[in-house]
Amino acid sequence: MRLPKFIENRRQKRRRSTDQMAACTSRIGAGLLFQGELRGAGNYLVQGEVVGDGEVEGVVALDAGAYWRGRVTADYVQIAGKVDGDIVARSKIELRETAVVTGDLSAPLIAIAEGAVYQGTINRPRKTQVTRYRERRGQGEPKPPA
Repeated sequence: MRLPKFIENRRQKRRRSTDQMAACTSRIGAGLLFQGELRGAGNYLVQGEVVGDGEVEGVVALDAGAYWRGRVTADYVQIAGKVDGDIVARSKIELRETAVVTGDLSAPLIAIAEGAVYQGTINRPRKTQVTRYRERRGQGEPKPPA
């Protein structure tokens, strides 16, 4: 038996923006250094190091252990690594629990995980609320002994 559409819509789990992100079109792999101005469209995954400013029409995702020195501008920015510079997003900035940011954050929506560190100001053009959250994915897994 199929549920009516209005019930089906309510039962759908809420997903993060990155769950809906298409595959990355470009990647700066671990151990690589990109120096200069990064411009383009699409989804960029950074696992290495970027030194310079970036202007992307799409998503910029910085993995844990990755580093960016310069200004990052994109539609959606997710940081799990380290950034020394300002971050500007046209829709949303998400700082994961391993993020370390020294610079200003500017976006309509900003989400900061428990454990993320930032030093700078937060600018919200529409004065929306900054969301602070605790990562709950993977909590069912056994933890290593302390």
